[in-house]
Amino acid sequence: MMTPPKAEKRPYPITIHGDTRVDDYYWLRDDERTDPQVLEYLRAENAYTDAQLKPQQALRETLYQEMVARIPQQEHSVPYVRRGFRYQTRYEPGNEYALYVRQPAAATELWDNLLDGNQRAEGHEFYTLGGLDVSPDNQRLAVAEDFLSRRQYDIRFKDLHDDSWADEVLENTSGNFEWANDSATVYYVRKHAKTLLPYQVYRHVVGSDPQQDVLIYEEQDDTFYVSLEKNHLRALYPDPPQQHHHLRDPVAGCE
Repeated sequence: MMTPPKAEKRPYPITIHGDTRVDDYYWLRDDERTDPQVLEYLRAENAYTDAQLKPQQALRETLYQEMVARIPQQEHSVPYVRRGFRYQTRYEPGNEYALYVRQPAAATELWDNLLDGNQRAEGHEFYTLGGLDVSPDNQRLAVAEDFLSRRQYDIRFKDLHDDSWADEVLENTSGNFEWANDSATVYYVRKHAKTLLPYQVYRHVVGSDPQQDVLIYEEQDDTFYVSLEKNHLRALYPDPPQQHHHLRDPVAGCE
């Protein structure tokens, strides 16, 4: 029988609010996922887990099929109308991800595909959609996608006239973004490179180099994190807990 791996103890003192505690396994934290010793230990843990669960493989597959059988293979959300278009989310038989469609509110038959999650996931070991939103003028689609399983979302833009994708990618975001009222500007929340805390709000103009994006707000207190939303007046607020900051941007046509 395989011997379970045992992590080495390496005492590491951590002091917060004047209180010190010792974490014997702090060395296993590797935000960059490049430490050879950490990776070797994780591979050993995975190998041990696979070996222990191998005798139950048939049972696991049976349980999985039983659970899948109880999920409707075809499911459509209730359509809703927004700015002259009707939107719907669909799950089709055999597909793992949703299909997002829309049609003019006055139409009754033809639907246009906004985004097919199955196509977007093709060729990737992992895929999840963090969110999508159509610009106020109905001409562009912004989507936040995670291909790494780290909740680090890339934001991309699709032209709804010809279904082409813009070249620029907004990387390392929380998936939280809002269109400005000019339909050309997007505000988004960027994560800290190491802590992964959402802490910065940037402004991006579609079609421009993301390296030129403008920092609008940065949260200096790492006990807070930042989210972003529009209120009912279509004003933008970065929203750390207990705090509200009003973003005013006449250039982008929002307040």
